Amino acid sequence: MAFLQKIKDFLTKKIIKYFILFTIKTCKINISGEEEIKKLKKNNIPVIHIFWHRHIFFTIYKFRNVGAQPLVSLSKDGELVSNVAEEFGMNPVRGSSSKGGARAFLELTHSIKKNKSEILITADGPKGPPEKIKDGTILLAQKTNSVIVPISWYANRVKIFEKSWDKFLVPLPFSKIYFSFGNPFYINKDKNDITELKKELENELKRLENECKNSSSK
Repeated sequence: MAFLQKIKDFLTKKIIKYFILFTIKTCKINISGEEEIKKLKKNNIPVIHIFWHRHIFFTIYKFRNVGAQPLVSLSKDGELVSNVAEEFGMNPVRGSSSKGGARAFLELTHSIKKNKSEILITADGPKGPPEKIKDGTILLAQKTNSVIVPISWYANRVKIFEKSWDKFLVPLPFSKIYFSFGNPFYINKDKNDITELKKELENELKRLENECKNSSSK
């Protein structure tokens, strides 16, 4: 049974990988705000990208083959996301606020300080509540002197999975995808108020999504 499960997992991740590739390759992609991020990386400043869980589909593609490290939960669904992320050249770190969080926090901290790795975190994952940021992202930025950069995307033709807790998004083939890097948040280790920061980050993520959505409707 274990062998059959391995075959099933292998086929599943390959199918999802090529479905993502096929879908995105047929789309026209517009990206904004990236120049500022390139400056941060050029200056060797570590970056933590945060996004809503529903935006995983295109985000995996956008950060392919650059050694990015997404934080992925230890759940069964997380295992699938982790496998697909590896197919796109990523190095997932497993853990979440509900399970394995301390170990993941230490691993991410070490990776950022040693390698200046580009980190990806679903700010409201893995199970929500939707559009509510957890403390761990800000604590990680404080610990590592990282800049938090919100990111978002939308498409002019998109499938919304209404029954999922996060209203998961998948762009339809031959659509126009609008992806945007938001304003960088420089986190002060001693002075920032976490509650206020979370509100600011949530507002920026909502602003970005609305910006991408409005662009896609033109």
